Amino acid sequence: MGVSSRESTARDTQIEYFRRQHGRFVVKFLGIDTISEAEKYIGSEIRISEGALPAVKDGSFYTFQLKGCRVFAVDGECIGTVADVFGAGGTEILKVDGDNGETLIPFAQQFMKKIDLDQRRIDVDLLEGLRDLNK
Repeated sequence: MGVSSRESTARDTQIEYFRRQHGRFVVKFLGIDTISEAEKYIGSEIRISEGALPAVKDGSFYTFQLKGCRVFAVDGECIGTVADVFGAGGTEILKVDGDNGETLIPFAQQFMKKIDLDQRRIDVDLLEGLRDLNK
């Protein structure tokens, strides 16, 4: 695992412990032992190599794996490619960029019909008018 400080210096480290406290995550990294050392990393990015991630259960995946997947409507039309996945206070949203602009699709079971990561393909069944909301 790597962690980068705001000064763009990266270092390899390990998580010493992790807990949730008052709706936030608290992480203690090995070798970062004082508050002043930890303050250097406020707002920093934590990177974990894909090979170090725990395996997911069948039918599950990490949301970063959806980026770059092509999204198809039930009629076979290619809506576009997943550019981003972001939270919206509950259900994640797929930001799909296509020839007709951006489409935001709630990542909900009722819309997702098939996700094939090997083929980099997501089949969706969208409500009438949902795509028009994004224009």
